[in-house]
Amino acid sequence: MKRSDYLKPILLLAFFVVALTACRKEDWWDYGGKPGHGSHPDSENAMVLFWNERLETVLSTPMRPPDRGRVFAMVEIAVHDALNNIKPRYKRFALNAQNGSASKDAAVASAAYHAIIGLDLTRGFPVQDWYDSVMALIPEGAAKQKGIALGQKAAEAIIANRANDGYTEVISSSPNPPDGTEPGEYRQTNAVPFRMIPNWGTVLRPWVLQSNYQFRPAGPYAVTSREYAIDFNEVKKKGARVGSNRTPHEEKLAQFWADNRISVLWNQFARKAIANRKMDAWETARYFAVLHTALADGFNTALESKYHFYYWRPETAIKEAANDGNPKTEPDLNWVPFVIETVQPTPPGNWVSPPIPEYPSSYAMAGGVATEVIKQLLGTDRITIDMTSDLLPGVTIRYNSLSQAARDNSLAKIYAGWYFRKAVLDGEDMGRKIASYVVKNGFK
Repeated sequence: MKRSDYLKPILLLAFFVVALTACRKEDWWDYGGKPGHGSHPDSENAMVLFWNERLETVLSTPMRPPDRGRVFAMVEIAVHDALNNIKPRYKRFALNAQNGSASKDAAVASAAYHAIIGLDLTRGFPVQDWYDSVMALIPEGAAKQKGIALGQKAAEAIIANRANDGYTEVISSSPNPPDGTEPGEYRQTNAVPFRMIPNWGTVLRPWVLQSNYQFRPAGPYAVTSREYAIDFNEVKKKGARVGSNRTPHEEKLAQFWADNRISVLWNQFARKAIANRKMDAWETARYFAVLHTALADGFNTALESKYHFYYWRPETAIKEAANDGNPKTEPDLNWVPFVIETVQPTPPGNWVSPPIPEYPSSYAMAGGVATEVIKQLLGTDRITIDMTSDLLPGVTIRYNSLSQAARDNSLAKIYAGWYFRKAVLDGEDMGRKIASYVVKNGFK
């Protein structure tokens, strides 16, 4: 190999560190994107990781979690498809336009850039500057131009593929279905009498799953059952804002895992999981495409299930326990959850519990999806990851297994006061099943 071939990636990495300091900093050397990390330049995955982090930055701004999951999947699929039209190592999703002589770095940057622009996601971030800066480091020539064209085609293909996926039919909020009147039926928990995205799970086209009800779980406990009373009394004490019996560790978990930017949280986790692994651009692009496509299918499934079962929140259940027909539950008319899910800057005030039916937990689903995708693609549950949370600055939790991270994320929702135990355990299990299906059937 020529000496200049070794210098290209060195100069590329050095420029990113210096020229892009306005971005949230991550050390490229931690990504395993070191010059000579593999036996071939294709082992370089720094461009894929760079745009994954830029996308995470763009999508960290306020938006509904399912919306964020949908566009995260689209951009990562564009990157995946661009690479696999240069060298078809994995099954493509939306584009079939092979060009084996295109520059892989140009194709990745172009795919991510044009997907972000095409989906109108810039949100005031310097997306054009990011793109111009990395493109300036790729040598001019036919390969670069072919990569740019291929990446743009990949972005346009996935945008066209999902143009009629039902997203334009989504109802943002509606007074229907109406508040339930029977024990166990959902009642709105915040001041606005609307159901949030009530038809998402019925109109959104699946990504890899056969249907949005393919992995619908069995359902919540009957409110008159002994099992329900056990879950009821657990969240009543563990999840209360006042008079709880949470341990300090449980209280930390409730706050640490309360971030409703679910796709962002698990993208950070997934990136940490591969920080010291030898993965080339193709493997890395597939990794993120599988992760976010499975999460997007998970949101579809969770929302279909939530409105199918239409189950009440602990906040409602505890206040209305006098009428639930269960002698082992007692009401508390002043009970509110420990954690506020969304702070509204204007009236009608705060969303305390998530303003959507309870069963199953979409938060727990996401943990099940993400950790199972990582486990299956990396081949191990034993990974050490130091996680931080924007909601609990200065606190780091070390996880030595993926399963423990998923379970802490699930149980944290009980300690927050948002979910019953059955909802989080069934949600986590549902997520694992979705992940397994997507790994087996998508991007093979």
